[in-house]
Order: sequence, then C-alpha cells, then structure tokens
Amino acid sequence: MRRLREYAQTTRRFTAFGVGTLYAILNGAHLVIRQCRSWFGRFGQSRHLDKAEFERRKADVVSAYEPLAEGEITVCVDVKRVYHRPEGGAVWQHEQVRAHCKARYHKSGTRTDILGALAPREAKLDLECTPKADGVAMGKFLAKVVSQLWAAGWRLIRLVMDNASVNTAALKEAALAPWLAFVQVHWTPTHASWLNLAEAMWSAFHRAVIQNSELGDEDAVVEVPAAYLQYWRAHPREYHWPKRPRQKRRSAVPPLWKRLNAIPVISGTVN
Repeated sequence: MRRLREYAQTTRRFTAFGVGTLYAILNGAHLVIRQCRSWFGRFGQSRHLDKAEFERRKADVVSAYEPLAEGEITVCVDVKRVYHRPEGGAVWQHEQVRAHCKARYHKSGTRTDILGALAPREAKLDLECTPKADGVAMGKFLAKVVSQLWAAGWRLIRLVMDNASVNTAALKEAALAPWLAFVQVHWTPTHASWLNLAEAMWSAFHRAVIQNSELGDEDAVVEVPAAYLQYWRAHPREYHWPKRPRQKRRSAVPPLWKRLNAIPVISGTVN
C-alpha cells in the first residue's frame, strides 16, 4: 500500500490519498493486499521500450514463421492459467458481497497451469497440466516436446517464447540440456505477446472450452486439455503469419416494422 501511495505522490496523481483511503477502495472492490502485491510492485518500474530493439526482436520472431529449410520446425510455447471454483456456499468474504453481486471465491489451492506447445504451420499441438508452471515443469515439458519432434525427423526446433522467468529457468534445467543443441529460441519483445501464435490458440481454447464450462475441481480442469487435444487431432487447424484479419460480421437484418418505417411517406391524396 505504501509503495502505491509513494507512486501516486511522485507522479502527482491523487496526492491527497492516504493508505487508509486506498485500502478502503480496494476493500470495496473485494480485493485484498496479498492478491495485489505483485501488481503493486510494478508501479514505477516499467522500462522505456527501445524501438530499434523492439523491431529487431520482432523481425527475429517473424522470421521463424516464414518458410524454413528442410528439417526445421517452429513451435510456439506458452502457459495458460485456469482456476477451478468450489461448490456454492464456500464463498470468500460472503458477508461483504452485496446481494446483487456474484460471489467471488478464494483462489488459494484452485490454480492449474496448462503448458502448451503449438507448431502453427504443421498444426501440431501438445498440452500438459501442472499445479504450478515453474522452470522444472516447463523444462520437462519442453524436453518431451523436442524429443518427440526429433524422433519424427525434425533436426532444428525453433521455439517462440516470451522472456518470462518460467521460460528462462526451463532452459537451464538438466532435463532439457541434452536437447539444447537442436533448439533455437526466438524471444518475443516486451509488450508483444501477440507475436506468439500460441496466444491465438489459447483464445480459441478459452472460447471453446473454458468460457462455457463449470470447473468444480482440479480433475475437471485436467479433463479439459485431454478433451481439447482429442478434438484437435480430429480437426487440426493451421495458424499463419501474418494473422488473417477477422471477418467483419454482417449487420443483422432489421425487423419488418423498422423496414416499413424506412419507406418514405408521400403526402397528398390520390385522385
């Protein structure tokens, strides 16, 4: 809280805010300090983005999506976090939730991370669930993906990843060490996760599975990637760069009474 207040004072925004006022605002929004701690730590710590460096790293990632030499394949790696919700009644701070507001559940012990590896041009997908995505889990996952691709005849695997601590730690794991000679990493620039085609896959995954599902426990979350993988293998989808523009939806046909109102009215009598 004090770090947030110091940031507000140094930037000359909300200088009259005190710690108690900020806490009251967060408490009214059903937030707690420990949930926002990592978010508070980012205040005033963003670095200036070098445009030349951004363009260089962007071009490096885009080059991995272009036609490659024989025996090379591009794999986009990313993590999606999913929370399962307990049954009704186990609400967090239920006495502070208004009657017309949806209850918010405690997130402790409800987290499951889904590791994903997508070969966009070849329409290959691999998913794996883990309680927490860390360097060890990601290193084992990448070692499994690279070994399977090597067995399939690919001799150079180009990995497109962001520079999150999970990914950088995975490259130092012993499980991945024997395969590093066959791996080339393309790091996406800061604030450019849209360059990773795995993001588009996660978007389709969320709309198809997560958005309309009730995940009551961890087992239900684990079943989701397995079912999606089964569907994917039956209906594989290729992803290309540049991304195809979204098709503009056709405007809905107005109802008859609106179309009748659009007919001009001719005044006067007919003889």
